[in-house]
Amino acid sequence: MPFVDISLARGRKPEYLRAVSRAVHDALVAELNMKPEDNFQLIHQHDPGEMVFDRAFRGGPRSDDWLVVRVTDGLERGEPAKRRFYRTLVRLLGEGPGVRPEDVFVMMSLSGPDSFSFGGGVIGTDVLAAEALDAAGGAPGRAAAYTTGELRYGLTELFERHDRDLVRPMLRDDLVLRLPRSLPYGGEFTGIEPFENLFTGLPGGDAVWESFVVHVDRIIEADGHLAVQLTNTAVPKSTGTPHVLQNLWLFGVAGGRIATAQLYADTAAAAGLAD
Repeated sequence: MPFVDISLARGRKPEYLRAVSRAVHDALVAELNMKPEDNFQLIHQHDPGEMVFDRAFRGGPRSDDWLVVRVTDGLERGEPAKRRFYRTLVRLLGEGPGVRPEDVFVMMSLSGPDSFSFGGGVIGTDVLAAEALDAAGGAPGRAAAYTTGELRYGLTELFERHDRDLVRPMLRDDLVLRLPRSLPYGGEFTGIEPFENLFTGLPGGDAVWESFVVHVDRIIEADGHLAVQLTNTAVPKSTGTPHVLQNLWLFGVAGGRIATAQLYADTAAAAGLAD
C-alpha cells in the first residue's frame, strides 16, 4: 500500500503529468507487487527557486527537469525488489514522458500499517486483517491458525461492534471461559457455546441496562496472551445516569487460536449499578 508524492517544476502539460503518474504506478505494480487499484498519488508542482538541488552530487548532470518520487510504503520490500523498482521506474519515465535518467531522484521510506488510515478512522492493521479474513472466507472450514493481527481485529469487532462471526472460527473447540464467581453468570465453562452466549445481547440483559457501550482502549500482546483493556459506558435503567466501568479480558492463544478467555472486572461496582 505505497503512497506516492511526485515533485517537479511547474508548467508541464496535463498529458505529461498523466504520463509521469502512469510510469510511477506501473513500476510499483510490476516490481513491488502493488495492487493495481492501490493508486494514491499527490503531484506537487513548484515555481522556480522552490526546488533546490545540486546538479552533480552523487549523480547527474541534473537539469531543470529534475523530478522527485517519494514512496511511503507499509511493507519492507527488500533490497532486490527496490533495485528492480528503481531500474524499471527510470525506464518507464524515459519511455513515456521522456524524463532523463539523471533527473530521476527516488526516496523510499517505511511506515507500518498502523501508521495508515485509509478512511473512516480505521487503522490500517485492521484493514489488512479484514482483507486476509475475507480472502480466506471462501475456503471450507476454518483456518488452522490466525495471525496476531487477525486475532486483534476479530476481538476488536467482537467488543466494539458485537460481531461474533469473525471471532467464532478463531476459538478452539475446548475453549475455557473464566468469569468472576461474584457475577450472577460467573464460573468456569468449556466450549464455544458459553462464550457465544455471553456475548449475545447486553451483559445482564436488556432489563438491566438502557445502554452499554464498549470501547477498546488497547490490545497488548505478551507471552502467548492478548490483553484487551476496555472502557464501558453503562446507563442503568434504574437511574438513567451514565457510569464508566473499566475491565480487562485476558485471552490465551495456542497454535494461532484462542484457547482461554478470562474476565477481570470490578464486579461490585457493576452489581451496584445494576441494582
